[in-house]
Amino acid sequence: MGLLISLFFQSAEGFSHEGQIHQKTDSVPKSEEKVGLQRVSALYDKNVKTIFQRSCFDCHGQATRYPWYYKVPGVKQLIDRDVTEAKKHLDITNGFPFQGHGTPQKDLEAIEKSIRDKTMPPWRYLIMNGEAKISKEDKTAILD
Repeated sequence: MGLLISLFFQSAEGFSHEGQIHQKTDSVPKSEEKVGLQRVSALYDKNVKTIFQRSCFDCHGQATRYPWYYKVPGVKQLIDRDVTEAKKHLDITNGFPFQGHGTPQKDLEAIEKSIRDKTMPPWRYLIMNGEAKISKEDKTAILD
């Protein structure tokens, strides 16, 4: 697993969004976990945040930029549903640790899986937002 995940020293419960129960955990990290969170946060700010701003914030952030076709009936509802669902899984507005339905470690594992499986950003988003595509270099930075 990537460096970000290995910085954690916990085995907390939480669930990914793959058909499992959503469970939000708000436990207070132990001192060594806080150090791990701080390290990951610093690496995120330095190496990943700009990638996420370009590729993820429209759905997983609070400053969604709606496209010109947002007002088209049917499309508006689809986009609203997708954005609402995306934020339930992961809201990256305020940096790391993200607001998600799992622990910070589970959120990182879900991000890693999404990047490796190329499921994020979704293809239907990329059709009209090609600049959000995650390049090989971006993928490496995120996984590192």
